[in-house]
Amino acid sequence: MRLTARVPATSANLGPGFDCFGLALDLVNEVTLDIDAEPDVTWEGEGATELPTDGTDLVTRSIAETARRHGVDAPVGALHGANVIPLERGLGSSAAAVVAGVVLADAALDLGMSPTDVLEVAAAIERHPDNAAAAVFGGFTMVVDARVVARFDPDPQLRPALLIPDDLRISTDEARRVLPAIVPRPDAVANAGHAALTAVALLHEPGLLFAAMRDLLHEDVRLRLVPAALTVYESVRADGIPVCVSGSGPTLLAFEDDEHAVADPGEGWRVLRVPVRVSGAEVIQA
Repeated sequence: MRLTARVPATSANLGPGFDCFGLALDLVNEVTLDIDAEPDVTWEGEGATELPTDGTDLVTRSIAETARRHGVDAPVGALHGANVIPLERGLGSSAAAVVAGVVLADAALDLGMSPTDVLEVAAAIERHPDNAAAAVFGGFTMVVDARVVARFDPDPQLRPALLIPDDLRISTDEARRVLPAIVPRPDAVANAGHAALTAVALLHEPGLLFAAMRDLLHEDVRLRLVPAALTVYESVRADGIPVCVSGSGPTLLAFEDDEHAVADPGEGWRVLRVPVRVSGAEVIQA
């Protein structure tokens, strides 16, 4: 049996929706498990020379953990990943790997997992459900915890543009270490209001995004980790374009319209325009 999992990139937080909001993007990793072939792990594309091939990768570990939770042996075979999601750029590469492993185990072992079951296991491995929720369900997701998720089709007029640095990286753990343990009440109140408005803007009123996507909990401290990203961020906002840090960064997520297009950020950056992906993780049997 040969199974291929297709899992999208995701952008979490979306400014003020810290650890709650996620958006699936049409940038899709494919991971194939051939259980009739000799055990092996190979990669191509993003991170091909960096990812482990000894069975300690996130996909293999997630397959094993899913099987363990169901009291069965993990399927073995040849695993091959074709990656287009950049690593450590705030686009959910680790969540995509974890979700791929969970859905491959579910399909190979006929576990009958629901999408919420998949998210619960993936969130336990990933530790944060925001990216995993968008990867599992697609579209725009709001997550309270791994069992309480709302999924929506965002406004079809949304035009995401990713500003991806070639050489800058931030690990999720590093980005979390710099976050303040306590925030002032006015900042928390402001974030709540902006998060609510951001949700409305994403679903129905994209014209409100510029005013809505302002964060006081995490973006400033994370941008200070990468001054080059802060410079680009400020330049995009100065042009009247809504922009936020994608996940923990350093990638930035902007939203263009007919009157506002992201300018070339300069050497060391690329702009990738990808639509929202309305479908989440899927497994295809060849």
